[in-house]
Amino acid sequence: MASRRAAEAAAAWLGALLTAAAAVFFALVLWPGWRPRVEAFFAAFDPVERRLLIALSLASALLSQAFAPCAWQRILRVLSLPGLRGSDARRNWYVTQMGSYIPGKFWMYIGRAAFLGARGAGSARSSAAIALENIYLMVSVCLMALAAIPFTGGAHMPEGVRVALAVSIGATLLALFAPGIRRGLAAILMRRPGGDPGVLPELSLGNQAVIIGFDMLSWTFRGASLFFWFLAAGAGAGREVQMLSVCLLAMPVSWLAALLLVIVPGGIGLRESVQGVLLQEFAGASLAVSATIALSHRIVLIASEGAFAAGALVLEGLWRRHPSMMRQIRQAGRLAASLVRARLFMMGIGSPPPPVNLTFSITRRCQSRCRTCSIWKAPPLDELSLAEIGDIFREIGWTYFFNVSGGEPFLRDDLPGIVGLACRHLDPAVIHIPTNALLPERIEAMTAEMLDIIAREAPGAALTIKPSFDGVGDLHDEIRGVPGNFSRLLDTLERLKDLRERHPELHVGVGTVISRDNAGRLGEIIEFAGRLGVDTYINEIAEEREEFFNLGSGITPDPDTYRTIMLGFKDAALERMRGMKLLGRITTALRIVYYDLVVRIMEESRQVIPCYAGILNAHINADGALWPCAIRAYGSEMGRAGRGGSFSAAWRSGRAREIRRSIMRGECSCPLANQAYSNILMHAPSLLRALRTALFPGGASTRRTRKEGAG
Repeated sequence: MASRRAAEAAAAWLGALLTAAAAVFFALVLWPGWRPRVEAFFAAFDPVERRLLIALSLASALLSQAFAPCAWQRILRVLSLPGLRGSDARRNWYVTQMGSYIPGKFWMYIGRAAFLGARGAGSARSSAAIALENIYLMVSVCLMALAAIPFTGGAHMPEGVRVALAVSIGATLLALFAPGIRRGLAAILMRRPGGDPGVLPELSLGNQAVIIGFDMLSWTFRGASLFFWFLAAGAGAGREVQMLSVCLLAMPVSWLAALLLVIVPGGIGLRESVQGVLLQEFAGASLAVSATIALSHRIVLIASEGAFAAGALVLEGLWRRHPSMMRQIRQAGRLAASLVRARLFMMGIGSPPPPVNLTFSITRRCQSRCRTCSIWKAPPLDELSLAEIGDIFREIGWTYFFNVSGGEPFLRDDLPGIVGLACRHLDPAVIHIPTNALLPERIEAMTAEMLDIIAREAPGAALTIKPSFDGVGDLHDEIRGVPGNFSRLLDTLERLKDLRERHPELHVGVGTVISRDNAGRLGEIIEFAGRLGVDTYINEIAEEREEFFNLGSGITPDPDTYRTIMLGFKDAALERMRGMKLLGRITTALRIVYYDLVVRIMEESRQVIPCYAGILNAHINADGALWPCAIRAYGSEMGRAGRGGSFSAAWRSGRAREIRRSIMRGECSCPLANQAYSNILMHAPSLLRALRTALFPGGASTRRTRKEGAG
């Protein structure tokens, strides 16, 4: 270990000395001879006149940096490194990239390895990630150079030079795909941070294509930046197409040349010399001029890299000081991007985004004997293990709402572990867990454990525990089928409210399923719920679902009954909104719009607004079956996640496409609450109505009353 550190320090010092020597050589030997030609070339240079080209060069350099870490992020995702978020890896990439200048590339590698090691990755997998990044970077520059060479014929580049470049680069490319040579190269690259080439994984063709594609995209913008910079300097007038092809070639070729001397920090001087040789004919056949332009362009690249590195450091500081706020900003951005992708997909453009609302039924087991649900009668499923669940979550990558369902979720001993995996891989903004409240002590202990996990893994995420509340006193016990359930419900709520005092991120709610058994007593239920001291009270219509094995049970109230009983609930909700903050008013307003939507769906038996099931929403059953929603359930299985299956493959399968087309054609309709909220977000009139209700709750109440009076 000591000898390795000494070697690294010696390499850094040697690199710095070589850079200093090169700078002295340039200043004392080269520049005196170059200066007259450079000054003559730039005598008429006017930066104001060329400001558009300078701006395009800067913009291209920034775009190249925006795409540069994407390949690294994909590699880390493929390696399934634990406890690692893509945004953290991106910030580290920008900061360590500056180490290629000060003090040198070895320190850049060490910085990335240290970052991965601090997040639980061993030295073997850390060094494997670094090796893969460099191997595919070499592949991408070879492909970039080969693609550019055929277009350089008009640049008066000697045919022998073009052929030699094509042959040498082609040979390098073939060698990189030879397993033995690749392993040997990996051994060299992995020796520095420490590792075993035997752990180097074989990447799928799809992942390789994505990694190489991102690298080539970055190199393309980097070449475009060099092209605009030469144009701004007055080079290549009238020969723009030829100069662009040479610029796109010069960038990867100069990087390959500098790779031979990785000990030189940043390859400064060597890369610009190669670029100057290749582009000198566009600068009055003067190597002095073309090399000077290339050197000045290096300042542009360093500035763009430095800007991203500085931004990364600022973001890192903000994340340390304000983790909750930063998570909310990131979540809002991701949610907006997913909604845009979903809308484009409905228009026939692109692929569906990862679901923003993921429901996971973790078990079929349940101690309740509810009249509204017969899942307790169904045979148990072979439930996914914690390791299998982690693989699925890692593949999904992100969701906004994570809903845990059952059966009774708190019957699974590993429920806190499942929530921990969701925080680590899905990074949700909201985690929602319903319960029958039959195990007050267990619910309290598990909720406390989950809150500790959330504080550690996803600070700022909200955890909502929602016990079921279907009636007051004996009515609740009768509907739930368990004597004493109501008293245990009250015990559970008191325990949860005590936890809430110490954990403000905990939201305690109750939910009522409105069925034929309690529809006539909803006023009493609503009034009692108002005295429970909970954060939210939600009710939804009882549904006959294949998921609940209650088809044909006749539990759903008729639309007229539902409309009548909802008037009181809406008035109470509107009254409560007056004392709420804006976010709470918006949430309540969405529910009010949902309640009206349910009535119309039940009356008209159609999709009143377009449904995004299987696009924005997904449901995973306890055995890994993937559904578009809980209503279509077993009859619309899109595929399997886990146990040899793949969420991504199922999400994009032919069966999934058929199911989505069926939903888009309106071949089903339902009042499912989780799905309806996503649909409202995507339906402009409904969303605007919700916002108007949130901002002017009194006006909404007045408008509704006038409409009813007119009727």
